[in-house]
Amino acid sequence: MNFNRTLAVVLMVSNIAPMAAYELYNANGLHADGTVNLRLGLRQGENINFGVGALRGFGTLGRTTGETSRTDLETAIRPGLTAAYELSDSEIYGGVTAVAAATTLDGELSGQFARSGDRVLNSDAAYVGWRSGVLDVSYGAQPFTLGDGFVVGDGNFNQGHDNGQYWIGAFESWRNTAVVKINTSPIRADLFWLRTDKDLGGTRVAGFNFENPSSEVWGKLSAMYFEIVQDDRAGRDGMQVWGFRGGDLHWPSLPAFKLYGEYVREGGRARLTGISNDADAWYIEPTYQVQSWPWTPRFYYRYARYSGDNPATAENEEYRGLFFTLGKRDWDTWYQGEINGEFFLFNENQRTHMLKVKTYPNQRCAVMAMYYHHELEQPQYFGVPTRSTAWSDELNLEFEFYPTERLYGLAGIAWATPKAAAKQIFGDRNQLVFELFLSYTFK
Repeated sequence: MNFNRTLAVVLMVSNIAPMAAYELYNANGLHADGTVNLRLGLRQGENINFGVGALRGFGTLGRTTGETSRTDLETAIRPGLTAAYELSDSEIYGGVTAVAAATTLDGELSGQFARSGDRVLNSDAAYVGWRSGVLDVSYGAQPFTLGDGFVVGDGNFNQGHDNGQYWIGAFESWRNTAVVKINTSPIRADLFWLRTDKDLGGTRVAGFNFENPSSEVWGKLSAMYFEIVQDDRAGRDGMQVWGFRGGDLHWPSLPAFKLYGEYVREGGRARLTGISNDADAWYIEPTYQVQSWPWTPRFYYRYARYSGDNPATAENEEYRGLFFTLGKRDWDTWYQGEINGEFFLFNENQRTHMLKVKTYPNQRCAVMAMYYHHELEQPQYFGVPTRSTAWSDELNLEFEFYPTERLYGLAGIAWATPKAAAKQIFGDRNQLVFELFLSYTFK
């Protein structure tokens, strides 16, 4: 691995000059725009998997390559086109996005999700829609998220063998959707049919969502229900999911304080096994911003709990992480920790405390510090019994910069120390990760 060569690639991509403007056509009621998004992710990891080394792929717990130090470089190009055609009292619209992505150097740090040499050229979004007044109907491959993506956020897992990369999240769309949005007031609704990629089991999801359309006065309250009507994974086919969430909740006279939270229940009976689901998950997250202090810091506390399976019962009490996503509200939603959230714990059988402070030196950058305390809900790690539920403590320090509306970057360092359960499953060394993410959009 040649680190100087890697640094040269980073500098070249981050300083590339803008292309031409992307308003492609605007006449006779037809408007078309194009964009090109470049993404780059560079990570260096030490004491991989708490010292046991990189794994030999997904589901290979215990089989390692022996590499305890790795460097991962992931790149992607995302050209996209959107168009809309105005009719007398409605509009027809659509969009397409393609992705060319690759993983090089040593490959994805943990060894589970992307190998060096993984690359792909494929479509991501490809949808068409019609809207008029309060009604908006769309069909095809497209992004779709409920709330901040705690449950329904991303239908594509970005596993390297199919998607060319993992960490930079180049693919964002569900593979197939039919969405009806009814934008009425004081309640609006979503009716949806969704399908994931095969890395998430080719899952078919049908459901609805109700919420108030605006969060300006008190915040947003929502209720949802969906059923998994088909899934290649035996435990999820037939699952019924319902939940309630609150986002941006606040008193109008106290805008500095905000509250976020969600409760989700997984029930129903797995069609292939006949086992009943009896699982739940929830989180609560108060935040407060001090406008009078230098750099106007915002303080966060979050407690998230995901039930684990009790082997003494016939039911399945383990909450399945389903379709959570990254960065809908901030960088840390919903991969909780740059090490534990991306290597080990995937919002199942988990209890996590987060303390976070985010400051804003100016309008073009932010500095974040995050502390996580992770525990297992039940003494087992994806079916492997453990003698303890203590998992890990983790500290993330990150610097966000966004000097223009086109460029976004994040540089950070993450440190995690294993506790008893993690030492039993993996190793006993502290893990360290350095990372850089860059995104530039020509538009």
